[in-house]
Amino acid sequence: MAKTEKLRRKDLIQPDQFISTTDILIAYFSKHKTIVTSIVISLIVVVFFGLWFKSNQNKKSLSMEALYFKLEQTILVNDNNKIKKMEILLDQFSEGAQKQRAFLLLAGEYFNKGSYDKAIEYYQNILDRSSSPLNQQLANVGIAYSFEGQKDYKNAINAYKNTIKHPFEYPLFDVYVGLARCYELNNEKNEALLILREMQTRFSNNLKIDSVNNKINELTQ
Repeated sequence: MAKTEKLRRKDLIQPDQFISTTDILIAYFSKHKTIVTSIVISLIVVVFFGLWFKSNQNKKSLSMEALYFKLEQTILVNDNNKIKKMEILLDQFSEGAQKQRAFLLLAGEYFNKGSYDKAIEYYQNILDRSSSPLNQQLANVGIAYSFEGQKDYKNAINAYKNTIKHPFEYPLFDVYVGLARCYELNNEKNEALLILREMQTRFSNNLKIDSVNNKINELTQ
């Protein structure tokens, strides 16, 4: 019977095969203790900073929503100083989505009061600062209504066209109606008819399409 020699560690070409992965890691950490400690501490700081930032943003958002609710409540109050109070509240907003919504509310209130220049100023602020397509579309519509309120039909037409050019969620039927109306009021009957006839095709299933047909009949008589 052949004799089997016992394999000894020193006979191996690569004796490190006996060292486990854990042993290697421990050896590496011992050798680079300062670097590893720095990395671990940095990771902990990053994680805690991320959690703090998220918590801070949530608190800020809730605070702005509460302020926006207060602004909405101010509108409901019958007060001659309503707009002034709304402006004071607006100054307390941080930059962000809630502030742009607050601008829309205040612009709408100026429009309702007939202060069209001031309404346009606030709507323009939204166009310049907001990245929300819906906010921009609402601002364009507000500007169109404001120019129409001033009987500046040329600028109103341009504002309505801008809204149509970049549609989002605002009902385009109403925008087309406003555009046709301003063309008519600006003594551009042919252009008004073109818009109304386009509406016949584009909004053929709209419940209010009969009003468009009636208007075409009125303008062609």
